[in-house]
Amino acid sequence: MVWGGISSKSKTTLRFVEPSATINSNYYINKILEPFLSWDIPRLFPKIRKCHPLFHQDSAPSHVSKQTIEFLNNLKVKYVKPDEWMSKSHDVAPMGYAIWGHLKQRLNKMKIETLEELKNDSYMNGRKWTKVTWTKF
Repeated sequence: MVWGGISSKSKTTLRFVEPSATINSNYYINKILEPFLSWDIPRLFPKIRKCHPLFHQDSAPSHVSKQTIEFLNNLKVKYVKPDEWMSKSHDVAPMGYAIWGHLKQRLNKMKIETLEELKNDSYMNGRKWTKVTWTKF
């Protein structure tokens, strides 16, 4: 599994999840959200000290758990609350309707058998997928 995001500035760092990992709230907070908030937000918005982008995620159990919501609230992260989004609609999330679909199509044409191959693939790792994806949509 891969986690990633987009903003008006650029893309986030892709975060790869080990095939055997259980994505619970603890994993999601420690391996996805904390690096995203401490690395990606300052990188994407370096000149804005009090940057408060609006964070949108889908309704995966680890995204809507009490622990995750509490974590986001404690850090004063602005986010679309679970009761404010249409949980089964990919149409309202750009990552859902555009980016992931495009990446899946590209990856289905490749022979990638391990997570390491995926991480090292030139299409996923670097600017190539960014250019294709951003210019296509």
